[in-house]
Amino acid sequence: MKTIDDAPFLDIFSEEFQADAASVIDRVREASWLVRTPVGGLVIGREHVQSLMADRRLHSSLLDFMRLQGVTDGILHDRMRHSLLATEGEDHTRLRKLVSRAFTPRAVDPHRAVMRATLDALLAPVLPCGRCDFMVAIGDHYPIQVMCHLLGVPGDDHEDFAAWNDAITWALSFQLSAHREEAEWGMRHMDDYVAGLVALRRRDPRDDLVTALVQAEEEGDRLSDQELLSMIGGLLFAGYDTTRNQLGLAMWLFAEHPEQWALLAERDELAPRAVEEVMRVQGAVAVAPRVVVEDFELDGYRLGAGALLSLSTVSANHDPAVYEAPHSFDITAEREPQLTFGGGPHFCLGANLARAEMQEALPILARRMPALELDGEPTWRPPFGIFGPETLPIRFTPT
Repeated sequence: MKTIDDAPFLDIFSEEFQADAASVIDRVREASWLVRTPVGGLVIGREHVQSLMADRRLHSSLLDFMRLQGVTDGILHDRMRHSLLATEGEDHTRLRKLVSRAFTPRAVDPHRAVMRATLDALLAPVLPCGRCDFMVAIGDHYPIQVMCHLLGVPGDDHEDFAAWNDAITWALSFQLSAHREEAEWGMRHMDDYVAGLVALRRRDPRDDLVTALVQAEEEGDRLSDQELLSMIGGLLFAGYDTTRNQLGLAMWLFAEHPEQWALLAERDELAPRAVEEVMRVQGAVAVAPRVVVEDFELDGYRLGAGALLSLSTVSANHDPAVYEAPHSFDITAEREPQLTFGGGPHFCLGANLARAEMQEALPILARRMPALELDGEPTWRPPFGIFGPETLPIRFTPT
């Protein structure tokens, strides 16, 4: 029986891999569903990625990756330790049960009008110009304004939240040790603000998500103060950063495929499928990091407790065993579901919200920004962690 040490080696930090990861993975895909990397195993087969996401013998390895980078205590570690990203078992199930009602399609859909109005306001000064940096003009503002609306955060504070979120993002990257001070600065400010907001909503309840979470109760159980801080801070972080980057990746993809952009402008009904295809072809999150907590065997390999496994959603989303022409981008194609939102116990809590934001934004942008194309080279975030454009210069026909 083979172990991870016997799997084909893949250097995910090499220039070749970072330049064209898809081609490198395609070369090893037929040899093994599992490869060995400098930071543990990488699962690249769709069937195995999907099954392991739901396997209770694997837990989130977020804290393990933080420990590898020297972060074992402090406010950043404590908040992440109590977040949905890191909790497991009964604790995780309890937290999700308390808050999941706020993120059902029925709960999200009434906010679609606000999403459209938010985007309209952001587009107003941009459209006559015919060019902009999309991230500066739209991407850095749209998702945080929508999330702050849901939570009941005053509009004047949106930009502060965006800055704190940008700093906290380093917690999900391999650059955390170099940016720990910055990430902890963001978390401290987020923590202080959210603590004040929770206290305010206890005194003065409103029709918003913070009030709903403060009052959330299931069979006499409620969120503790620490859980509230981690939950609300986590929602602000995840609800902003992933959607910001996914929307930027969508615009970059459509700029590279103008015929798909024109088609979306003509056919609003393609918006849901367009969102899924964007997330399949270029997801903002490429892997689901896990750690093995119980020895077991799977298809020729023995996986030992303590082993780090990264479940490659990006590889699974391009597996030719599942997808015809897996590297093509076609918003009319009927495909198997993409796995960028994860699966199993850690399936993204805010998936319905993220889908709604993208479904509302993309057809509006397609109609208002015809003849979309790049207006220079984008700059990119580091490839490990939440990925997307730092800057995205575009031009279009002014409207």
